[in-house]
Amino acid sequence: MSASAKRIGGLKLPQVSRPVTVTEQVYQTLREQLLHGQPGPNGRIVEKQITDALGVSRTPVREALSRLASEGLIVSTRHGYKVPDFSLDDVLHLFEVRMLLEPAAARQAAENHSKDGLAEMRRCIDEEKGAHAKGAVTRFLRAHSAFRELWLKRARNPLLLESLKRTVHSLQVIRRRTMSDSALRAFMIQTHEQLLDAIESGHPEQAATVQTMSIRGFERLVKERVFQINGHDKDNGGDPA
Repeated sequence: MSASAKRIGGLKLPQVSRPVTVTEQVYQTLREQLLHGQPGPNGRIVEKQITDALGVSRTPVREALSRLASEGLIVSTRHGYKVPDFSLDDVLHLFEVRMLLEPAAARQAAENHSKDGLAEMRRCIDEEKGAHAKGAVTRFLRAHSAFRELWLKRARNPLLLESLKRTVHSLQVIRRRTMSDSALRAFMIQTHEQLLDAIESGHPEQAATVQTMSIRGFERLVKERVFQINGHDKDNGGDPA
């Protein structure tokens, strides 16, 4: 009996390969584009254009768009869907949630003694450095997203990871708007190297501390460079620390 077959009663049943549905293909295609900044903030998502470009019917496109909207990747409008933009309040809310969840995830990532993903994480950092040197923002974002996915996979709590999924697109929208700034890219490379060092060394508290400082530092830089708010502007959302 093959490894993929199971015997149930008197039957020997092979596992059935499930083909990827058209809806799933449309969803994955659109999700990939959205996570890497296409279209940009406030960009319209036109159902007819998608059906024509992909050569599919309206039903799978509508189902995919509805799923993407439920995940916060797009928002519904009177005329269809669009990519959300972000305000200062959006940034503050997002980073508040990240502070509650990500240090715990980083701690679990370092508690995981498996070597799975470590070499790939190092390659992602190398790719980030190469993209940073050339000012290749889209290439940097792809490596950046891959690094994040790899370290989060090391966390053991599926409910924690599910909660963090809701932050992915909001975070990606902010990064897309900010990663043309070389100082922000350099900061993210530095914190990724520190986080990987903590994970490789098996130091959970160090990993949690690194991720805490990464979130705080990125929030501060976004306030300063996107919203022109410095640390003394407390009344307007400045960093109180």
